[in-house]
Amino acid sequence: MRTIRATRKRPMTAREFAKRYVDVPFCELERGEVIHLSAGGLAHSRCTGNAYFLLEQWSRQTGLGRAFTGETGLITEHDPDTVRGADVAYFSYQRLPTERRPPGFSTVPADLVVEVVGKGQGWDRLVEKAREYLRMGVDRVWILDPQRRTMHVVQGEAEPMPVQDEVRDEAILPGFRCHVAEFFRD
Repeated sequence: MRTIRATRKRPMTAREFAKRYVDVPFCELERGEVIHLSAGGLAHSRCTGNAYFLLEQWSRQTGLGRAFTGETGLITEHDPDTVRGADVAYFSYQRLPTERRPPGFSTVPADLVVEVVGKGQGWDRLVEKAREYLRMGVDRVWILDPQRRTMHVVQGEAEPMPVQDEVRDEAILPGFRCHVAEFFRD
């Protein structure tokens, strides 16, 4: 009698994902499996651009860090690996000095990640993604919803907190101030 063993597909690593999916848009690696995402749409893109612009403008004025956009790849988990494409990420120079810019995906946690609700993204899934960033070592996650024109801050184990009018976070972004409506400006 011949024994047939089921072969189990080995989870993909972040390194393999970087090589094999370099030209494939809108995908992430989730616990070793590639997941495909849909394009976010105009409202998502505009909101992401506004968030990047506000953070980068503040970064250049203060000289305290820099912002990245364009699905910044962050390795949030290992064995199996997870690579998330943050809509916007802010790194202080203290956390990621100018001379230290690792090639490829970052294992250094950002100080702040901004996620913009896009097509097909449910609230619970986005909050879980925010918690994943926090477990990686990210200090804060802002969730922006262009449809509802709302902002929530996720920090620690607390529930996402809505921000009604003015955005401030002296611990991470000293002196940064803007109105929530600025993220949704057309």
